[in-house]
Order: sequence, then structure tokens, then C-alpha cells
Amino acid sequence: MRGAFIPVVALAIGGTVFSAMAQVLWWPFSEIDQWPMEPGMRGSVPRHHFALRSGFPGAYRRASNPLPRTRETVERGAKVYEANCASCHGATGAGDGEAGRNLSPPPGNLAWLSQVPLVQWDPFMSWTVAEGGARFGTAMPAFKDTVSNDDIWAVIAYIQAQLPQIAK
Repeated sequence: MRGAFIPVVALAIGGTVFSAMAQVLWWPFSEIDQWPMEPGMRGSVPRHHFALRSGFPGAYRRASNPLPRTRETVERGAKVYEANCASCHGATGAGDGEAGRNLSPPPGNLAWLSQVPLVQWDPFMSWTVAEGGARFGTAMPAFKDTVSNDDIWAVIAYIQAQLPQIAK
């Protein structure tokens, strides 16, 4: 009897994990009212929820990367990432940087997030990097006053183009 129990438990747990992953991956296409913003929710989920429900704030609605999609732009973004992001998000964007280890919620896994359709949108990325995470209960600083607009766009190009490959 014990032998049959293990596959059933594994299937039940695996099904739950698969279901949760499917909901996250298909989230931009699902009914957003199924994802209520609970008091105390923190991290990237509330930001995604807000964007899907309310759109992007002000100037970020039509934001588009003005920099050319070139190797030079991505290399510039890598330098900006190393100087401003890697300490919390880690070298591969996994959210495992030394400065982020004790943060609650922990830094986002940018390598994973960069593959989520909503995060690939320039408006979402520019809003996130420029405004930071204070509104959503995270320690991510707002970079709009400390990093040039071109450097913000360069790091966005780097995250979108390189982090998924680096993390593999």
C-alpha cells in the first residue's frame, strides 16, 4: 500500500505546483478579478496585479526603449546592472545577491520574470526600474533620480535580452 501512496502524493503535489505555475505564466491572459490584492501583499505580484487592473501610471503608459537594440546597448546595460542591480538580484538575476539575502520580500528573480509576457513590455520595465518598489512593499530603490534615463533603458535591454540566457 505504501508504494501506491507515494506516486499519488507526488501527483497531487506536482499537480498543485503545475497549476500554480500555469496560473502565473498565463496570468496576463486570465481573468484579473481572480487575483485580489490582499492587504499586506508585497513584491512583484502586487505590481503585476496593479498593472493588469489599472494600467501603467502616467508617463509610463507609452514608454518605449529609445535605444537601438545593439550589442553596445546590452553591454552598457550589463555595466549598469552590475553597478546598481547585481548586489540584490545577483549576477544571473536569480534574486540571490549578497545585499538582498535578508530582504523580505526577497529581490525578484529577474531571469524568470524576464520571460513573463507582461515584464517584456517596456512600460512595465521602465515603471519598475524608475519608481522602485516602495509602493508595493519592497526594498527596491527608485532609480529615476540616480540613474540616467539612457542607463535605465540600457539595463532594461540587458535584462530582456541577456538574463534568460545567463541563468540557463
